[in-house]
Amino acid sequence: MANNIEKQLKEISERLEQGVKEIFTSERYTEYLNTMSKFHNYSFNNTLLITMQKPEATLVAGYQAWQKKFNRHVKRGEKGIQIIAPAPIREKQEIEKIDPVTKEPVIGDDGQPETEIVEMVIPRFRVTTVFDVSQTEGEPIAELEVPELTGSVQFYDTFMEHCRTFPLCQSA
Repeated sequence: MANNIEKQLKEISERLEQGVKEIFTSERYTEYLNTMSKFHNYSFNNTLLITMQKPEATLVAGYQAWQKKFNRHVKRGEKGIQIIAPAPIREKQEIEKIDPVTKEPVIGDDGQPETEIVEMVIPRFRVTTVFDVSQTEGEPIAELEVPELTGSVQFYDTFMEHCRTFPLCQSA
């Protein structure tokens, strides 16, 4: 009996491994990853803002990103989702040169501290608008087509019974 269960577990594990391998080595998966890599990773706060305004949102991008990266356009009349975007400004400032060894100001031939112009980046933010894929139309977005599981699993009851009695499965 135990030998039969092990054989069944091995068989189902091999089928699972082969199925996963087929998904992750397919050209479709590569295309899917390439498309997903074009989407911005939003901060926690922006994710909350998106969810509060459009809970069903799945893929979000700005107006121009939809056009340039995905060859899609926002449907007329769609209301955008407002988020907070970084908009840093660069400002030049004249500061005293500091000697890296002594940490003292560098004194010039005229006895005055030497200065240098340094470009500073000052963080600023602005409200910007993004749109969910459902608010756009155009070229289809690559999807990972994994068929919905239907039917029954061979040896399911035996597999689950084995998992309940097998010590390693109980900790998972």
